[in-house]
Amino acid sequence: MGTFVRVMAALLVVAVVIGIGAGVYNAGVTAGLAEAAQSVASSGEPVVAAPYWYGYGGPYWHGPGFFGIFFWILGIFLVFALLRVAFGWGRGGGRGPRGWGGGRREMMEEMHRDLHRRDAPETERPATS
Repeated sequence: MGTFVRVMAALLVVAVVIGIGAGVYNAGVTAGLAEAAQSVASSGEPVVAAPYWYGYGGPYWHGPGFFGIFFWILGIFLVFALLRVAFGWGRGGGRGPRGWGGGRREMMEEMHRDLHRRDAPETERPATS
C-alpha cells in the first residue's frame, strides 16, 4: 500500500473521530442548556444578563494584525518538517537516509577519481573501454 493512501486513510480516520466528538459535545451542550433553562424557569428567579467580556487585552487590542500571517507560515513549515521526519526523508530531500541515488560520499569519491583520470598525463591514463 502506498504512502499517499496511508496518509489519506489516517486523515479520514482523524476526520471521522473529530466529527463524532463534535456531535457528542454538541449533544451534551444542548442537553445542559435545556436542563439549565428548565431549572431557571422553575425557580422563579429573574434572569440577569452577563456583562460583556472583551477578551484578552481589553477592548483596544484586536489581535496580532498583519504579522499574524507569520504564525501561519511557521506552522506550515513545522508541518512539512514533521512529515519529513515521520517518513525518513533526510536533509538531502530524497528517499531514505542517503537521498535518491546513493550517498554524497560515494558521489564525491567518484568525482575525485574522474578528475584524477582527466589530469593524468597521456602515458599514465588507464585504458577505457
